[in-house]
Amino acid sequence: MRKYLDYMAIGIKEHLAYPSSIWATFLSKVIYLYMQFCLWNALFMSQAKNTMPIARDGVIRYVIIATIISSFIECDAIQWINEQIQSGNIAIQLIRPINFGAMVLSKHIGKSAIKFLTCCIPLTVASAFFFRMPLVCKSQIFFGLASLCLAYAIQFLYSLTIGLMAFWLIVTWPLNMLFGAIYKLLSGSWIPCAMFPDFLKKINSFLPFRAMYEIPVTIMTNPMETKILLSKLMVQVFWLAILFILMKMAWKTGTKKLVVQGG
Repeated sequence: MRKYLDYMAIGIKEHLAYPSSIWATFLSKVIYLYMQFCLWNALFMSQAKNTMPIARDGVIRYVIIATIISSFIECDAIQWINEQIQSGNIAIQLIRPINFGAMVLSKHIGKSAIKFLTCCIPLTVASAFFFRMPLVCKSQIFFGLASLCLAYAIQFLYSLTIGLMAFWLIVTWPLNMLFGAIYKLLSGSWIPCAMFPDFLKKINSFLPFRAMYEIPVTIMTNPMETKILLSKLMVQVFWLAILFILMKMAWKTGTKKLVVQGG
């Protein structure tokens, strides 16, 4: 256990090494929120508001909570694994007497903790002060936090599984860009999934992406019956199990195919 705590500390130190990056991340989130607010306000002031499936305040709450969550939930495992393989350092990582996935997770948790303190909390305070509306359903906060924990785990397993593909491909940044764009769109990080056309909603229901943002955000912002809340949590549990199995398969076969570069 101590060694994983040490890796968490490494993740914290790595993120704190560049204070300017912390400020830049926070300011970029503020600017993004302001742009989203202006965009949705303009849409609801136009004739398009008559066809919107969600009310204006609901959309604003969704965008705020999704942006706050994105400030600490995002995982850089894909990029890190790619860098380790290209530099040859992956050989050192694999021979260490420690579980590789748990090591990556520990560093990710350390970075997320700092992001939560330096970006998520200030962003929440600023949003509450500026927008002056209830951001979450207090009666569902327990379900929302449970869903957020599941979303965090799903996001990590998804990133780790894609990252392990570098064991075959060596260079994964094109794949990362492709899957990153698909994930951002279909997860509901940019646009609420309720705004999707029917055919895209049907396709998305068979994919894990909405379990990362759309489900936890809607649980936090929209009042629901307990039965519906539990069904959404079960969807997340299902995709968590599927991604865990896929990650194990990628790890088992990938370590046999790995060719170390550099070093």
